[in-house]
Amino acid sequence: IVVTISTTKADASKIYWNWNWNSLIHKRTPLSPVHKMCLLSETSVATPPTKDAPPGPSSAKEGESRPSVTGTEVSDDEYSRGISDDADSSVASLHGNVLDDIVADPKDITAGGDEQVKSKEASSASLGISDIELLDVDEQELNKPGRRGSLLKEGRRSSQESLRWNKQLSFNIEDLMSDNDDDEEEEPEADEVPTAPDTEEPSSSTSKKTVKTVIAQNSKVFFMIGCQRSGSNWLRTMLSEREDLIAPHPPHIMRDFMPRLEKYGDLTVQANLKILIDHVCAFVEHNQVKWMDLHSRPMEFKRSSILMEVMVTIECYLFKEKYTDMQDGREAAEKIDNPYYLLAIFDAIMNTMTEGNGKKIWMCKSMGMSQFHDMLLSFYGKERLRYIYLVRDPRDVCLSFMNTPVGECHPYVIAKKWAKLQNFAAYILHDAPDLIHQVCYEEVLGDKKSQVAKIVEFMGARDVCRSMRRGSIIAIKSEKEVVSGAKNGREAGLARRLSVQFKNLMRGDSFIAGQLKKWAREMKDEDILLVELAAFDQMQRLGYEPHLVKSEEDRIDITEELCEEYAAENKRLVGKTNADLAIANPDDLKRRKIQAAVLEKTNSEHYDEEFVKSFVIDIEDALDSIDNIVSDKGFLRKGATARFNFQQWPLNASMVGFMPGVEVLDRFNLQDTQTLKLKGGLSVTFAAASQAGYYPSDRHKANQDAYIAGVRVAGARSNQTRFKKERDSGILFAVFDGHGPNGTECAMQAQENVREQFMEGKKDVRESLDETTHISNTLSATYRRTSSLLETGEVGIDASQSGTTATSLFISKDFFHTANVGDSRCLLVEQDKQGKTAVKALTKDHTPDREDEIKRIEAHGGIVMSSDQYDSKDPTLPTFEQKRIWSKAGKWPGTAFTRSIGDAVAKELGVISDPECANFPIPTSDAMFVLGSDGVFDFIPDDEIGAIVKKFDDPADACRDLVGKAWNRWCDSEERADDITVIVGHVKQSDRSVLGKVRRHFSRSA
Repeated sequence: IVVTISTTKADASKIYWNWNWNSLIHKRTPLSPVHKMCLLSETSVATPPTKDAPPGPSSAKEGESRPSVTGTEVSDDEYSRGISDDADSSVASLHGNVLDDIVADPKDITAGGDEQVKSKEASSASLGISDIELLDVDEQELNKPGRRGSLLKEGRRSSQESLRWNKQLSFNIEDLMSDNDDDEEEEPEADEVPTAPDTEEPSSSTSKKTVKTVIAQNSKVFFMIGCQRSGSNWLRTMLSEREDLIAPHPPHIMRDFMPRLEKYGDLTVQANLKILIDHVCAFVEHNQVKWMDLHSRPMEFKRSSILMEVMVTIECYLFKEKYTDMQDGREAAEKIDNPYYLLAIFDAIMNTMTEGNGKKIWMCKSMGMSQFHDMLLSFYGKERLRYIYLVRDPRDVCLSFMNTPVGECHPYVIAKKWAKLQNFAAYILHDAPDLIHQVCYEEVLGDKKSQVAKIVEFMGARDVCRSMRRGSIIAIKSEKEVVSGAKNGREAGLARRLSVQFKNLMRGDSFIAGQLKKWAREMKDEDILLVELAAFDQMQRLGYEPHLVKSEEDRIDITEELCEEYAAENKRLVGKTNADLAIANPDDLKRRKIQAAVLEKTNSEHYDEEFVKSFVIDIEDALDSIDNIVSDKGFLRKGATARFNFQQWPLNASMVGFMPGVEVLDRFNLQDTQTLKLKGGLSVTFAAASQAGYYPSDRHKANQDAYIAGVRVAGARSNQTRFKKERDSGILFAVFDGHGPNGTECAMQAQENVREQFMEGKKDVRESLDETTHISNTLSATYRRTSSLLETGEVGIDASQSGTTATSLFISKDFFHTANVGDSRCLLVEQDKQGKTAVKALTKDHTPDREDEIKRIEAHGGIVMSSDQYDSKDPTLPTFEQKRIWSKAGKWPGTAFTRSIGDAVAKELGVISDPECANFPIPTSDAMFVLGSDGVFDFIPDDEIGAIVKKFDDPADACRDLVGKAWNRWCDSEERADDITVIVGHVKQSDRSVLGKVRRHFSRSA
């Protein structure tokens, strides 16, 4: 979280910050979608931290800014060691020996001495964070039926459009830093808003200068480093199964564009910057393995959005550099060097990819990024920058290269490259050991689960991706599921179909076991010798025992002539490999050539001519426009839906969502209109519809909703009378909304059990009970019995973390009888005395927003917090995330309901299956009822539902309209659509009078 710069003039040297400048421009707050931050608020001086009271949310007094401490290392000089090759690169095979492009070796750690390896001086760091202003909606407003969905939609729009920007980032730093002993109160400048008075008066010798504050997300960034052909793609696909991480196949932006930056000229000139952005975007769009968005559509980058993001990033970085220079007594920097512009473009593209996939964090698998460590550290800071260092025996790396139709081909050249990359990583291990996690390929082969678990732990707390943030239950994959799901995951599938080099990604454990020390079985001794000569020092340091070069005495000097000979042979072999690839897989080579051609474009060749030749914008324009940047990926064009007739849903469904219309139709079910009559003249006309949802990661996921619509339940006969008087019969309706891995099975089982057990229980006559009490008791017993069957596994379903809601409506001749667990809902729609539509909820949602429900959960040892509150261990953290139920022992089960059928684990924390039952007299005038899952009610308020159903004479039309509108709003606000189920019924009283018959006759005639 970035920054408030606040100083006292009496002590201008004490400037503290935690600078994560790049996160300012990122367009997401994934798990806090309804935060509407007042980011241009003012804040007063941030007090320096003390050892006894480390700053943070818990140490700040109410009303004060909240400082926190993180050191940010800042390089005194730009450190860039040049370009290294990544063997599975999309363009590596076209450039031969790229080792010649490496302009400088890393600092030789093995040569010894602190003189070669020095840590950079770090500036002290702290920051003052102004309080966050949340959306001005109180809890009662939030909990109004249907309101939560509309607020989350509004908040997601706000957060998706990015954060507000501080327009005074580049203020006069010299003025801020100057020491002024004048004790007179300073008048605020014209464009400054005076701050509110502090609770405690500062001393008269201290006056304050206030700077506007920018607050943004503080997400970490990850780089996998080491050398290619070390199992990096295998590990990448496993980590990609993590719910909140995107780790796409790398196009190697920094490696391939850094040597070519000179041709773009001065990047402070926007015309030049636009050309570079255009070329980099095209380079990524033509990546060998296509970058896809959440909905499996090729990523296309909006150049103007990237430009504005880069401009703001650079402005923030320049601001930070000026501050650092002034702190260290150097002349303040006036411009940023070209490599940082390229890095800002790379970062904006990674952020856009992350956003386009609904993720929270990203990992770059361009293994040679280790050579840019000082630059990355300066850009991201210690708070954000993280490395995963993957090591593999260089002999196996060499063998893998030699058997793959890309990259280097000569063992000595390969080994020298491997050694250089290990030196880069060793420098990071020495300079910033806390930022790097080392993992050995051979250890991953031996125990994938535990090794991946260690990496996941290093990466930090996991969360669901943004598309599932509204789920009924938080489902975090186990390490076993992360590992086992990789070979069938999207990333592995995308790569495997394109090139032979990725053929191993979808193979099983038996193949993996054969990769250990493969060099000992298949590699020639002369090749082993060359590898060990080239990489002896690094092998020793990393614990790989040489086979032929046992000691220093066995080492042979490789002369310059031999190096040239090996390089020439490598070039020949690369050429032969490319020729063989043209025959074996011409499409693969064609894709590589298309991407490589981007690098050779001149400044006069453009992919997006309109963007390159567009008007110049300044930083003020960028700051003004950054709020309006909205990703076009997955968002509905609202104007297009105004003409839609949702009464005919799913006609034109493909125009309002992410799924082809034929698939939507195939996943839509309608129970058409029918009428049932009860004794006493009551008639019920009803219809039901259910639309299976859209889940980007599982497009064919089964509908987890189920329903009962119009099941007649016969009344029992009493044996206490001579004529065996029959009790009143009725009609049963119910909606079940399943959740969890086995939610479909739980909902179907509940549907069957509730129907059968209620019909049986209704026959159990107890003369001492009146009809309403008997029905309520029967429904309650039915729910509890059904839940018990699921919890104990008697029906063969694992309901430990799966279950279902259940909302029932039984209509007798005099009453509506309801029973409910969970957040499905039943509404009554009628006309009030003034003739207006009145909507009444016949059930109450069981969510962790209800105080009575919270008390029961807490009494059973459960914790009620939002996900981010649980992660921060701060229940007072401002949030509009959904409250959930957690265990004190760990972040599970994460249910967004307090009652359900099934969910055995949640039952230990106070979730119960006892329904709330109620009975309502049937209105004397005609009325309507609506039962639905939260797929309907999350985005359509109760009053609007009432207005919709009143428009239609045919309940089936009302069902289609409700399903279509709900689907539309889900797709408009989220990257997915929930299962949507609704039952609509008309209840009419019979008019048997002559006048009534006449009225009906003329009504039909009209």
